[in-house]
Amino acid sequence: MSLIGEAAMTLMQTDNRVIRIVGPSPKDPGILVEIVIDEGPMRREMYSFAWRIFSLSIVISLFTAGLVYLSLQLMLVRPMRRITESMERFRLDPDDATVAMVPSDRRDEIGIAQRELAQMQTELRAALHQKTRLAALGSAVTKIAHDLRNILATALLVSDRLSSSEDPTVKRVTPTLLASIDRAISLCVSTLRFAKDDTETPRIARFGLRDLVEDAGMALSPQAPADARWINDVSAQLSLDADRDQLFRVLINLGRNAFEARATRVAVSARLADGRIEVAVEDNGQGLPPTARQHLFQAFAGTAKPGGSGLGLSISRDLMRAHGGDILLAESRPGSTRFVLILPAHRAAAA
Repeated sequence: MSLIGEAAMTLMQTDNRVIRIVGPSPKDPGILVEIVIDEGPMRREMYSFAWRIFSLSIVISLFTAGLVYLSLQLMLVRPMRRITESMERFRLDPDDATVAMVPSDRRDEIGIAQRELAQMQTELRAALHQKTRLAALGSAVTKIAHDLRNILATALLVSDRLSSSEDPTVKRVTPTLLASIDRAISLCVSTLRFAKDDTETPRIARFGLRDLVEDAGMALSPQAPADARWINDVSAQLSLDADRDQLFRVLINLGRNAFEARATRVAVSARLADGRIEVAVEDNGQGLPPTARQHLFQAFAGTAKPGGSGLGLSISRDLMRAHGGDILLAESRPGSTRFVLILPAHRAAAA
């Protein structure tokens, strides 16, 4: 530090001082050498050296800044610009597959952002395409439901005349026929109400759960295999405050799925536990494949049957949640599949 201070003092001098240097000779230590020189020439060389170092530092700084700028442009700015441009183009036209982000092989955060954006665009484009198809399907279903309601109303008027028949067989099947037509008309009305974006509110009434399960089994008997059994293990003393038709639809959906999975035994039981009522529907069918379980309650995605729509379980979950409950898949393996319908305990009571 003392030598640096002396050099600074030399550069700041304006007078031509004389420097006297005394020391032993580097070749013969026994000889003492004394030198007397002017300070001006040395100071001029020091200034010249300082300017050369300063110029070299400027060149090195500019070169380094250029490398940093190019590196940032190539590694950060340009990739981020590609990401933002892809986002803007996707926002303007989500259906155009040519504007999709093409991710690179980078393993840093930029590469992760590119891959996640590409995946998000693919999934969102598929969801938008599906919603567009659903909207078109909903419009068509609305028209069909409107016409079908009129047809069923005519069938209901004709079926009413069967109630006056004296034939024992006709008398036995007429109530089931009339109830089925009433439910079909109610379904058409609900479809039209849904198309108008009205919420389907459950019509709460007290009814016996065992009778409901029995009715569902009778309605499913024409669709069941010849050796299939519908087992009703629900207590006759258990009653519910719920929408009977909506719960009937849920049981029909589960029973139909079980028989389509080649089940020969479907057992329905119920119990009160942990402040809620649990209705278990268990069958001995083939079980659900892993691909179907991932989107089990999602429309058009949770079906395991070729050509199926997956609407049954999706509608069933909506109906159960409208009651403040839910539907869960408790178990699914070859030979045993069990769904559990959950309702708040205040909707159930022992008669």
